[in-house]
Amino acid sequence: MGPLVLEKEVEEDKLSAEIRGLELLYEIASKSPNWRLELSSTRPFIRSNDGSPEIQIDIFSCILNKLLNDDEHLCITMSMKNICVLTDFDSNENIPSSDAMISLILLGNSGWPPKHTPETLEEKAIGYFKETCEIEGIKSSNLDFRDFELLDECKTHLENKRYRECLIELGRLSRFLYVCKMVSVEGTIDFISPILTKIPIIYRLEYLDNPNEEYDSVFLGMSSN
Repeated sequence: MGPLVLEKEVEEDKLSAEIRGLELLYEIASKSPNWRLELSSTRPFIRSNDGSPEIQIDIFSCILNKLLNDDEHLCITMSMKNICVLTDFDSNENIPSSDAMISLILLGNSGWPPKHTPETLEEKAIGYFKETCEIEGIKSSNLDFRDFELLDECKTHLENKRYRECLIELGRLSRFLYVCKMVSVEGTIDFISPILTKIPIIYRLEYLDNPNEEYDSVFLGMSSN
């Protein structure tokens, strides 16, 4: 992996924490199908292995930034461009940067869920979703984090049994996806179905008798199951 060269003295306990974390980072990354270790040079990197865009983590730079500069950013590039990714050091300044890198690795292993992925890695999260989902027309759409946030708001309505509010928001989201995001009717229905299908049928029928928007039935109709 090459030597980690420190240009000045650092606190021994912080260095020890980084080294311990580095061992776990190596173990997790080496076993992950979504990441690969690049250890051929004196500066080790971890690269994503799950499609475009590629994420590259500069391991030593992350550690040196934390130890020498108390810098709260990870040294990451996406498609060869530097990306700003803040860590959770604010919550606990003793957290080693290796822990933050592990969190990023695990995030990738989880499929870059939009709700938990930093906004600066939105392109990666959306790209992974498009690459792995089987929803018609998604690959050619221009989805973004806001669409997932709106779907999550619908989920909150569902969990609180505010079924009409949930259906109103699902209808609004569906029209937006179809008109503005170039998702097909079938693709839109598939996108909202994890929420829609959990709404009791009686409430769906009641809403369809008196929809907030006339065209909601296209996406929320009983044939959309």
